[in-house]
Amino acid sequence: MASESTNVNNGLLQPGQVIRPLVGPAEVPELVSRIFGLTTTSVKELNSYDDKNFHIQVSDHIENPYLAQDTSASGYVLKILNSLDSQNEGLVEAQNQMMIFLGSRGFNVPIPVKNINGTYMTLVQLTPVQDSFIENNVSNDERRSEHMIRLLTFVPGKTQHHVPQTPTLAFESGVCIARMNNQLKDFHNEHLKQRTSIWSLDSTPKLSQFVYAVQDADNRRLIYEILKAWDETVAPVFPALEKGFIHGDFNDHNILVAPDPNDPTLHHISGILDFGDIQYTCFVFELGITIMYQMVMAKVEEAMEVGRSVVAGYLTQRQITPQEWDVLKECVCARFAQSVVIGEYSYQQDPGNHYLLSTAKQGWAILKALWNIPKDQVLASWRTTIEECQN
Repeated sequence: MASESTNVNNGLLQPGQVIRPLVGPAEVPELVSRIFGLTTTSVKELNSYDDKNFHIQVSDHIENPYLAQDTSASGYVLKILNSLDSQNEGLVEAQNQMMIFLGSRGFNVPIPVKNINGTYMTLVQLTPVQDSFIENNVSNDERRSEHMIRLLTFVPGKTQHHVPQTPTLAFESGVCIARMNNQLKDFHNEHLKQRTSIWSLDSTPKLSQFVYAVQDADNRRLIYEILKAWDETVAPVFPALEKGFIHGDFNDHNILVAPDPNDPTLHHISGILDFGDIQYTCFVFELGITIMYQMVMAKVEEAMEVGRSVVAGYLTQRQITPQEWDVLKECVCARFAQSVVIGEYSYQQDPGNHYLLSTAKQGWAILKALWNIPKDQVLASWRTTIEECQN
């Protein structure tokens, strides 16, 4: 990513700022050995937006007094956090605490592993291998950035991204987030309440700083319409919306699924990944984010029905207040806007990383279709009985 400024600005990504770790698979074995006392036998890089994640397998040789004698048969995930979030030790600690908390409540999630010093995280200055892209686009300060490194147990399974979208999975996604948010009412972390992030729906107005990256003029106009609707509809009622801790990025790459034992062509949600975007904010934001990511997996003509299934599942665990209903469409569209705009911006900074454009393939088309449907029609479609969506 190119950079003109490394100003953190209260933890929010700034245009042009390089935050992604400049490290590849070749550097992983040394880091794992030095920090965690484990010998790496294989490395596979995983998809990630701002961080770097590697699935590793290790040998039985352990030089870490804080690890059990048996290593994880499924391996581990080495997580190298972006330089912006790495400055926020309290955030990383909160992520660790939430995974441990949800694991204790029966959720299938990654669990942090202690390093050779008995802690769950280590701040390391990384020196990237030089290439032409780094030479031409990355400032000297950004080449010397520090990154928080952690090791998590690897949770095996397919992500939802690799299986067909079904009403069952959409319904279960609604069930899962509402159940998780309900459980997180017993979770406490004061530091996390202060978090700001460009990916939080709270930061929707900040999106105007990145709209320049959208090449199509009609698409830019659409984003500005959504930002105007946010200011007029969501911002005034924000203080009154019920709040709590949320996952913040419940998308098809972060949802694990398993085949139905009676029908292997069907799948059910089996686990949750990536707690990098956890935050304290409005519960309806979690619902809006989830609806958006489920919709983007569907055909344009089926997207509204997918949204209805998510809402129906959600309503089995938590009621939606009148104020939340009134902002739900704007929340879904705002997440679409964040994803397509920041995706296009980030791709300009990291060309070749096609994961950054994963939403754009369907996102623009579905966003335009949804935005053009009158709000009362959208809500009438989603205000349906649970039984209808289960059948």
